[in-house]
Amino acid sequence: MIWALLLTLAVLSAIAVGAGDRLALALGGEEGRLAWRVIRRFLLSIALPLAVIVALPFALLFHLLEFDPRVGQALIAGLVIATGWLTSTIFAQVDRVSGKAEKTRDYHKAIYAEIGNALRALWDEGQSESHVAATIDRMRADPEFVPFIPREQHDRVYEAILDEIEVLPRQTIDAIVAYYSQMQALSHIVEDMRGETFRSGMAQDRRIAMYEDYSSMRRQAFILGQYALELMKEYAKGGPEAADRVIARTLSIRDAGRSGRSAGSE
Repeated sequence: MIWALLLTLAVLSAIAVGAGDRLALALGGEEGRLAWRVIRRFLLSIALPLAVIVALPFALLFHLLEFDPRVGQALIAGLVIATGWLTSTIFAQVDRVSGKAEKTRDYHKAIYAEIGNALRALWDEGQSESHVAATIDRMRADPEFVPFIPREQHDRVYEAILDEIEVLPRQTIDAIVAYYSQMQALSHIVEDMRGETFRSGMAQDRRIAMYEDYSSMRRQAFILGQYALELMKEYAKGGPEAADRVIARTLSIRDAGRSGRSAGSE
């Protein structure tokens, strides 16, 4: 029995090490790679550890003490049941993690596209700053001029996945939420500026101040959106570690800026 178990271990090891490529080639394409991942997961995560930790010591003990064969049969049956339970549990856990990873990728792609589209509108091909300056100049020159503020909608994807926002990793979720919170605040001030009070019940200097606040909020939304896009891009390329490096670099730049301002104020 001992030699049989050792031989079984050797065969399983050989399969785990060398059979994957041949199986994938035989079955072809993604199906072959998927089949190989399942088999390799079973061999390396369940079969080999159980054989080494449980089956081999039991075989040695059985050989030395010469138990009743029925005891061995009962233990083997229990081992088979335990193996089945462990297999189901491990595969369910792995499938849950894989499903979450796939959903994270899908959500990142959708949010990346939505933020990218919004930033193009905010940036306006580099003309946004000059447009703001020209609008303020006209408001100062003409006390009766009231700029038209368009209503924008840039959060449909975010609203659709908000109930599952916890799927997003910690490296990107804060930046994404910060960006969309800024966009929500921006939409509120837009509604105020489209109201009758702003258009006819407010002095021009107050309208100018409000328009400058609106423009500042747009710039801040653009910065937050760029940061969120960079984090998602790096996460897709290099995983959590790459996104953590972006976060660390950003924090160091902010700390350096605060230190510089503090030194300049002294």
